[in-house]
Amino acid sequence: MKAAGTDDIVQEEILRAALALYRKFGPAKVTMDEVAHATGRSRTSLYYYYKNREEIFQAVLDTIVDDVIKEIRSEVDKAGNIREKINAFCFSKINTSSNWRYVFKVMWSTMNAEEKTKHSKMMEKLHGKLVYHEGLIIKEILADSMQKKEIRPIGPAEQDMLGFILSGSIRGLRNEIYDQNDPHDMKVALNMLSDMVSKWVTD
Repeated sequence: MKAAGTDDIVQEEILRAALALYRKFGPAKVTMDEVAHATGRSRTSLYYYYKNREEIFQAVLDTIVDDVIKEIRSEVDKAGNIREKINAFCFSKINTSSNWRYVFKVMWSTMNAEEKTKHSKMMEKLHGKLVYHEGLIIKEILADSMQKKEIRPIGPAEQDMLGFILSGSIRGLRNEIYDQNDPHDMKVALNMLSDMVSKWVTD
């Protein structure tokens, strides 16, 4: 019988090894044999955890989202009042997404047109999962602040809208400043966004 947690450890090793190979060669060019070799295991042992290389790729994407959410939540948890928590959310989202966007860009550059079409659908699901969990973090921030009577009562519909506005605004700033080389300062922009949101929830 395997010790508790052994499967989780093995799966993590497989996914980390696969991600390293993806960054170097691209997902479409990485075989089950290569992932097995990178982990020091047999190809047969990989099939105990994953049916095929597409399933490994999907699991890698899920792991990336989990890591991003974990990092954002960790930074938010360190913050104090509502303004600091919103600010931590904004900056950690920018930092984590910027790091992973580089990885995705490298992987994307190795794919042909057919592979890009196929993996675009997976990326859409990845984006949806990320936005959903970011919304949960915003709701957690608001619930904690309402319990402490830091902010006014905010209903579920407004909480959903605030999460949507925050996530969308941060993505827009990232695209304009980093991708389109807009000269505005990201730090100043995020601080202003945090101030506006903090004022809105306390008015």
